[in-house]
Amino acid sequence: MEKLQFKYENVNKEKILEELTEDPSLRSFFIENDLPSDTLENNLNSLLSYKTQNDYCLECDGLQMCKQDTTGLRPKLTYEEGKIKTFYHECNYLLFLNEQHRSDSMIDAMYMPKMILSADFNDYRLDTESRKRIYNSVMRFLALYSSGERMKGLYIHGPNQQGKTYTLAAIAKELTKKGFKVILAYYPDLVREFKSSIGNNTVEALVSKLKQIDILMLDDIGGEAQSAWVRDEVLGPILQYRLLDQKPTFFTSNLSIKDLALTMVENNQRAAQIKAARIISRIKEMVEEYPFK
Repeated sequence: MEKLQFKYENVNKEKILEELTEDPSLRSFFIENDLPSDTLENNLNSLLSYKTQNDYCLECDGLQMCKQDTTGLRPKLTYEEGKIKTFYHECNYLLFLNEQHRSDSMIDAMYMPKMILSADFNDYRLDTESRKRIYNSVMRFLALYSSGERMKGLYIHGPNQQGKTYTLAAIAKELTKKGFKVILAYYPDLVREFKSSIGNNTVEALVSKLKQIDILMLDDIGGEAQSAWVRDEVLGPILQYRLLDQKPTFFTSNLSIKDLALTMVENNQRAAQIKAARIISRIKEMVEEYPFK
């Protein structure tokens, strides 16, 4: 930080010191360190520089309005070995921004618009009974899962444009605040990714990633083009692993779990019906089902 130029012979030092001691943060610092007047006089430049920079922070309304040489750094005084020194730490605005970035980095939003990361339960509408039930269930999940209790995920179904995806994203944001890593994936595009990965031998790596993640969220399951291979060789193993390892999995869909079963059978063959029933059975064991009206 650039120091203020200050010439002692042109000012009344007693008046300057009196003004400095009227500053609440400086007065506390002087009292806490029991500083004699000669020490204050010898450090007038540092004290005046600190006061100017601290006043900037007190009047600041956000990082965009920051007047410091280095945006987001706030001054703090120390007294060491008879000298007053200034060091800098992150202000609350910068701490909040960094925390947001940290949370966002813990959400892997696969095939989802980046704007989904702005979802927040502070903006969540509670104007219907179904929304209230889902909200209460989510709050219970967050409280208990964070304390180490094993919890089921949610299966939220209902018509388009009702807020199902936003709900998942808001849950993801809350979970990252508590230190959990989340994958939030748009399932129809995820299916296409699996199909295109067959030729480059990356299927197993992607399957392993979805198995291992703390929290997996599959948005719009049932909206994909059906594939027996994805159902049996991809989705089945992922759900089985997560079920046995008790890793929470969340789903949204236009379909109830009962109706989802019908979309997983390409024909009326008995073998296909059995395989689809296994998938549905795993989902039922993993979630609590909520209609979104």
